[in-house]
Amino acid sequence: MPTDEPPSDRSEREILERLADDGPMTVPQLADCLATHPVTIDRRCRDLLRAGYVRRCSGGAFALDDSEDEARATGD
Repeated sequence: MPTDEPPSDRSEREILERLADDGPMTVPQLADCLATHPVTIDRRCRDLLRAGYVRRCSGGAFALDDSEDEARATGD
């Protein structure tokens, strides 16, 4: 579950926006889209993962963590 506050880092917000628009993406895909070094993207994605904003998908991709939204939809 995400923390109450949105990410304060601009690059983290850009990653979340890209994932919201395009769906799951790998670190190299995000790095290419955002013109940022892959190591930086990987670090930001891991931070977002720990904060509960994103989740890992098959193939090492990251996606928005919508598990809280799904739980609300099913009444859990």
